[in-house]
Amino acid sequence: MSVLVLLDLSAAFDTVDHNILLKRLENWTGLSGTVLNWFKTYLENRKYFVSIGNFTSEQTSITCGVPQGSILGPLLFNIYMLPLAQIIKNNKINYHSYADDTQIYITMSPGDRGPVQALGKCIEEINDWLCHNFLQLNKNKTE
Repeated sequence: MSVLVLLDLSAAFDTVDHNILLKRLENWTGLSGTVLNWFKTYLENRKYFVSIGNFTSEQTSITCGVPQGSILGPLLFNIYMLPLAQIIKNNKINYHSYADDTQIYITMSPGDRGPVQALGKCIEEINDWLCHNFLQLNKNKTE
C-alpha cells in the first residue's frame, strides 16, 4: 500500500525572501563575492505597475519573490527550497520535487502505522519550515 501527498504552495515564487535566498546561495552553494553581488543586484530594485485600459498605477517596488519567466526563476526557487529536502530525508520519507511542486510518499504494509505517523510528523515539520520561510501550503490544492 502507498500513500502520496501532493504539496502545492500558494504564490510560491512571489514570496521568496531575498535575504534568505542570498544566504542560501552563500551557505548552500558556496557563492560569494562578485557572483553573490550579481544575484543581489538581480533581485533588488525591481518594480511593477498595473495598467488597465487608460489607467496606469504608479510603480511600486518588489521586495520579495524571484523573477518568473526566466531560466533563473525556478533555479533560484529550487535553491531556496534546499532545506525542505533535508527535512523530508531526515524523516525517511520518499519525495520528488521541482520548483514549487513537491510529492512526498510512503509505502507500507497493511496495519503498519509507523510510516503514517512518520509522514504526519514530516508534514508538520514541513509546514513549520514553510512558515519560517514565508511560504504557505495551498490547503485547497494540497492533496
